[in-house]
Amino acid sequence: MARDQIKVPFGYEPPAQARKGTILLFETFEDWTEADIDALVSWANERKFARAIFYPQHEETLRRMGIPCEEPYYARVKHLESMLKQTLPTALEPDVDAWEGKRKKYTPLDTSLNFLTDKYPGPYFIAMSDRYVNLFVTYPSFKEWIKKARLFVFNRFGVPLQEKLHEYSERWEVVEFTNGS
Repeated sequence: MARDQIKVPFGYEPPAQARKGTILLFETFEDWTEADIDALVSWANERKFARAIFYPQHEETLRRMGIPCEEPYYARVKHLESMLKQTLPTALEPDVDAWEGKRKKYTPLDTSLNFLTDKYPGPYFIAMSDRYVNLFVTYPSFKEWIKKARLFVFNRFGVPLQEKLHEYSERWEVVEFTNGS
């Protein structure tokens, strides 16, 4: 198959990308409101991320992690997709990844992160609530992932963060939304 040749003037440099990176959002998204989603999308847009991947986790995964969840997976995904359709259009590409729903069983966080980083372009940023981060820090692979991706912590539940997280203080930050969530 022949390649198309493109002619450009001497010294041409393509314009730098204004937006880059993929933020991976891990949460139940059970008690999230439209205001929470709007605040999150506007925050990600201000940070100039290229895309935001919302990754609700299956109830079996949440049960094994010790995170309470009353709504079934598919109801949470449907509700999240409907809220994302109602957000204002931005340069950010929000998307819901429902891969864990196809598995219908416990999916370790490492497996999910490997799948998402293989599927979407980098650089990578991980966003989790404070209760997720406290669990993530206890996993043996945390040291590898904190070097590969920057971490954002949403202070939703007021849970104190583990001391081990403070060893990597230059690789994470706490995010507060303006609407108080």
